[in-house]
Amino acid sequence: MLSILSNPNEVQLRVATLNEALEQSARNGALFWTANKDADALELRAATLLERAHCVAQRLVSLGLRRGDRAVIMLPTSVDWLAAFFGVLLAGGAAVPLGPNLSFGGMDRYAETVQVILRSADARFLLVNGAIDAHLPKLCGKGSPLEHVVRVDELTAGDSGRLPSVSPEDVAVIQYTSGTTGAPKGVVLSHRALLANAHMIGERARMTPNDVGVSWLPLFHDMGLVGALLTALYWQYPLLLMPVESFLLQPRRWLQWLAKRRATLSVAPNFAYQFVLDRVSDRHLVGLDLSAWRCAFNGAEAVRVETLRAFAQRFDARGFAPRAFQPVYGMAENSLAATFPDPGQPWRSVRAGGRECVSVGTPLSGVTVAIVDGQEQALPAGVSGAIRLRSPSLMDGYFRNEQATAEVLNEGWLRTGDIGFVQDGELFITGRSKEIIVKRGRNYGPDELEEVALRASKGRVLRAAAFGTPDGQDGTERIVLVLETHPVNEHEKDLLARDVGGALVAAIGIAHDVLVVVPPKTIERTTSGKIRRVTLKTHFLQGTLPRHASGSPPTVAPSST
Repeated sequence: MLSILSNPNEVQLRVATLNEALEQSARNGALFWTANKDADALELRAATLLERAHCVAQRLVSLGLRRGDRAVIMLPTSVDWLAAFFGVLLAGGAAVPLGPNLSFGGMDRYAETVQVILRSADARFLLVNGAIDAHLPKLCGKGSPLEHVVRVDELTAGDSGRLPSVSPEDVAVIQYTSGTTGAPKGVVLSHRALLANAHMIGERARMTPNDVGVSWLPLFHDMGLVGALLTALYWQYPLLLMPVESFLLQPRRWLQWLAKRRATLSVAPNFAYQFVLDRVSDRHLVGLDLSAWRCAFNGAEAVRVETLRAFAQRFDARGFAPRAFQPVYGMAENSLAATFPDPGQPWRSVRAGGRECVSVGTPLSGVTVAIVDGQEQALPAGVSGAIRLRSPSLMDGYFRNEQATAEVLNEGWLRTGDIGFVQDGELFITGRSKEIIVKRGRNYGPDELEEVALRASKGRVLRAAAFGTPDGQDGTERIVLVLETHPVNEHEKDLLARDVGGALVAAIGIAHDVLVVVPPKTIERTTSGKIRRVTLKTHFLQGTLPRHASGSPPTVAPSST
């Protein structure tokens, strides 16, 4: 049996554009909330949002925004963000969401990223609030195409002139990829593609207006934008939005809002569930009731069996049902979602290649998944290979980047860059092809090594990242394992290297070649939780990995096994 999974169901959309979806939600009294820290959430009716978005749209049109023009949105999760996003769409423009990470990872580096995206998108418009003013000269830089900076927080009702018509094939969003394997590329997504994905998600998850969602995911990322906001808009269920900083500073807030709103839906990467396990104390769980939470979607990165089991065990007494976990698979190039399990069914896993892999379900409506070899031939079931995807929600391509587009799109098929296999009619993900480590003729997925290292460290390691580097001596690759820890002495480092190395040998038959111990927050993640292994590898090769607070260089040790 070949590794091809197909769902022939057609996607029948109830609206043609996101603009129509907002207008329909406004007519039907749909509701959003925005919450900051522990304060009461601010209620936002879709009708009010539509009015605010009209103000933004009229301002953009008056400044000369033409149909298809790109407008960068650099705002935190807020009413202003929502008004800016839908205002761009109502004006006939293409929204380019970009995170306002003014203090994350260094201002200089962030400014470079902003400048690259402004030029790549050829964006003439930038939508911000007052917090960005002081940073504008550095963010825009020389040679920027930017012509207009619009302060969304200062806009008031203006002219109510006619706005341009928008078609389903018009570009709605250019989603810049997270950059785990190279420079950001603009994923071009039409109104039709985004609506199709929202439809497919809600159809499988059986969403209705009676559901309630809570999300802290940033709206400038596909999982937050499509998986939370646009599905709520399309299926017209109320949604509470939190700023990502609120969750990262106090992860208990996510659970507390879920309980307070009797929420049924929420989506997050695996690291978020583990973050809750590690950072939320028992005293914050008193009186917490999670029994309404029927779909806890888990995607965007490797789903760890240990996290699923530990989370379900800890929160069983708080009403959380283990079957609420929904491991899912998708990517920005497909708007978001590609495969989901059936809701209400227990998640399942199988052992493959020395590790336990979690099923991410079956294709959504209109989606076909194939596992192929190097000659693009479908492989037998159970054999790992490259994942190919056909879908009604695929991107049009990368913005003004024909070469990159041709590398991933071929006759309607998307080369996902992921590795996986099919078993019993379900898809399992094992890693990413560009990050595979080739050691002595065998392939090793970094997720697998990281998982073993974390388990073997028994709490001593905060984060782990693995990658391969060329070994000039034997033509293979060295396995480099970077471990985030609090300060350790030489003896503790040696014990850690021994324990991790031994666990790797026991699990996969080979140990790391180099182990590097670094301080917390060294291993960067994208907004969706993916480890930036390419960035980390570059720092390692350049000798620029951060030092511990003591000023000592990163602790480097070869395998002790």
